[in-house]
Amino acid sequence: MGQSPYSTTSEIFATGGEGYLKEDHTPSTLPERREEILKLRRSLKPAARGVGAENAFLSGKAGQGKTAAAKAELAELQAFATAEDLELTTVLFSCEGISSSYTLACGLCEELGGTNPNGHPMQKVLDHLWEAMNQVGGTIIIVLDEIDNLGTDDKILYSLPRARDKNYVNDDVYPSVIGISNDLQWRDNLDPAAKDSLYDDSIFFAPYDANDLRDILSRRASKAFRDTDLVYENPDGETFTISVDLDGDDESLDTAFEARGIDRGACTLRGIDSGVLSEDVIPLCAAYAAQDKGSARQAIKYLRKAAAIAESEDSPTVLGDHVRAAQDEAERELIIEGMEQLTTQGHLALAAVTILELANETDVRTRDVYDVYKSLTNDIDADQLAQRRMRDHLIELDMLSIIRARKSASGSVGGEAYTFELRVEPSTALDVLEAVSRFDDVDFNTMTQNWLRE
Repeated sequence: MGQSPYSTTSEIFATGGEGYLKEDHTPSTLPERREEILKLRRSLKPAARGVGAENAFLSGKAGQGKTAAAKAELAELQAFATAEDLELTTVLFSCEGISSSYTLACGLCEELGGTNPNGHPMQKVLDHLWEAMNQVGGTIIIVLDEIDNLGTDDKILYSLPRARDKNYVNDDVYPSVIGISNDLQWRDNLDPAAKDSLYDDSIFFAPYDANDLRDILSRRASKAFRDTDLVYENPDGETFTISVDLDGDDESLDTAFEARGIDRGACTLRGIDSGVLSEDVIPLCAAYAAQDKGSARQAIKYLRKAAAIAESEDSPTVLGDHVRAAQDEAERELIIEGMEQLTTQGHLALAAVTILELANETDVRTRDVYDVYKSLTNDIDADQLAQRRMRDHLIELDMLSIIRARKSASGSVGGEAYTFELRVEPSTALDVLEAVSRFDDVDFNTMTQNWLRE
């Protein structure tokens, strides 16, 4: 019997190394976020003196290290508090899927007190929360990740930071809140009183540039891949390599420098020396991500996918072509996710264009799309929009890179005329649409054949 395709032996990944390219890996240090971490540290420092930390708001696009920075700095603070015998409790709470102050308050009750008072009136829930804080005592730092999911329901965001001033908690309790958001505008929509009480300090995480991303990828690659070392340059311009211990995370890098008697802070990371990654792999991953969102998460995803593609092809080396294939694959996945999350009207507009394209009609005009759209709304008993409103949904699909909208000089009555075609494979769009429960009774094949006969 030949070797199983699921053999655990990899010619590219180091044993256990793939975990360093996963989304749930949190590095213990973030050199590219030194300034932001110093600002966060100023906000947290009062907690090291046994009183409440300042409230803070961390904002920036996804993949900019906001959550990782908060986790790393809170871990440092918690270690200090333990050593100094300070009363400190930290809670990292994800607001994903939470859209109300009520649900958040119930979740915090469970985190701090072990019981969830769901079903009780809001005031009773808050009473449970204050009592849970009193039982815990000391400094309590609550990190609310993806806080913008709460929308404008800011009752608890007003109450939490003022719990001490309002005598909701005992004198020995010091609560504070760190909010983390990918939505840069969300805070502006809060009630002024909630906004003023919640955020003493605001820290913005700007998108990483290509150089930042190259350094981040280099550090990850040194642990993820076989025969891959970091290359540093000392102040005299001399380069040397550093091998990183997989088990030690970033601390092992400091240990390696200490063993050589070299000051890490005085040296510059120049990249990697790798037997499995070609020289253009990390620069390409960094460039693609920097040109798009400046997201470390995105850059790491490109690197992970490129290595997986190379391995699936039995290639002993990850090449630039593998990165390009990974980027194409990631873009397709993103577009598919965008199609899946459309509203019913968005799905109807997409379905109409898809049916026409399956019938070999491309660059179709708005009125043709609208004819199919009307038939679909009747089939699924959905609200039927006017042609102009339906066209607005088509233009939104163009903005999402799902379809392509082309505008000509004028329409039949002097307005703007558009033609539309899919940017994705019709079969891909059809797979997404057939998975939408609202379209369970729609026979796309029959509708396509009917249009062909017309």
